[in-house]
Amino acid sequence: MDDAILQRINRIYAAIGAIEEDDLNKLKATVIQTDKIKAVFQDFRAGFTDDELLNQAHTAIHNVANLRDHLRRWAAHNGREKAKVDQTVDNCLELQIIKDLSNNDKHGYPPRDGGRSGKCPQLIEINREMRLQTQARKGSMIGMTIGRGGVPQSIGDGAAKAVVTGDVVDNDNNRIGDLYDIANKAVEAWESLLADFGLIAATNST
Repeated sequence: MDDAILQRINRIYAAIGAIEEDDLNKLKATVIQTDKIKAVFQDFRAGFTDDELLNQAHTAIHNVANLRDHLRRWAAHNGREKAKVDQTVDNCLELQIIKDLSNNDKHGYPPRDGGRSGKCPQLIEINREMRLQTQARKGSMIGMTIGRGGVPQSIGDGAAKAVVTGDVVDNDNNRIGDLYDIANKAVEAWESLLADFGLIAATNST
């Protein structure tokens, strides 16, 4: 049983990893050069189509959302409090939104009674974009330029990666948040519970 639940956990990390790309050599821009113009076009998609990006996004959504039932079953068979799994979802809006997005993909939109989150979330404007982040210390910096042949180059000690994301909005098209950020906060909520259950090291949870 531990092997099965650990496999589910690893699938979550793999799915999140699949929507991230930190190898800038794979994110080459299109360089346009003629006698009259020199230009660079960069969308960080690396040739992925809208459908391919949407599939990557929903793979991550489903893996994060579907841990709940597997974790409840594991807890029941291993003498742990099954109620803690539901409490984790109840206490994390991001997890509720991820579950709603997963259910929408399976059953259609809109969800009944606003879904688990009560916000009728839906995912729009899927794309892949560059995220630059400094380290958590004074003086840290990160920048980016386009190098030879259109290959992006990062400057500084921070991190640069392209991520698949999109806008999460309600049924009135009011923005709720960013899919990538919501998914990562949902994973953090699971990590806290997984550490409590002894399934991952406490140092891995945030």
